[in-house]
Amino acid sequence: MQLPTIHVVDDDKECRQVVVELANSMNLPVASYESAEEFISKYNGQRPACVVTDKKMPGMNGVELIELLREMSITIPIVMVTGFADVPSTVRAIRGGAITLIEKPCGRAELRKGIEEAVRLEQENLRKDTQLDDAKRLVATLDEKELDVAKLLVEGLANKVIASRLDCGLRTIEKRRSSILKKLNVQSVAELVQIWVLAHPN
Repeated sequence: MQLPTIHVVDDDKECRQVVVELANSMNLPVASYESAEEFISKYNGQRPACVVTDKKMPGMNGVELIELLREMSITIPIVMVTGFADVPSTVRAIRGGAITLIEKPCGRAELRKGIEEAVRLEQENLRKDTQLDDAKRLVATLDEKELDVAKLLVEGLANKVIASRLDCGLRTIEKRRSSILKKLNVQSVAELVQIWVLAHPN
């Protein structure tokens, strides 16, 4: 699996360099920015990615950056570094999607742990996204009549009941069920349900 790029956002050059060097030591791709505005102007939404941002910066601060990314539906993991961990901004950061807040002065071990957690979460999110996309692609191969049968199979109804509901012969339902399982590349209704739930998360 592709490694996430670590995007370091901090107006302090020395602090940026510490995180950049740490990411390099972890063999992770890394990019750095002097401000949140610069990051927003250059980041194109490419994933996998994680952000390590300072909280207090001129212009847009780290909390505002987190909230803006959420408004843009960009849900990459974010690690915030702060020397001012007051409760209100901490709550805002966590609600906005920060996975952890690290207080300055922060050691390399603590930073490394935060980055490792961000990387793990991003890889897990991408795995889930891939499963979701695959499920939707498979369900999209079903025709309208097969979808009608699949919906009732997911409800736990037997073939005979489905035949009655859809006013079809039992043999017809059995053929459609077989076709559904084949198209979804599954062996059982239980596996069908798993695919269906993934494709219909809401």
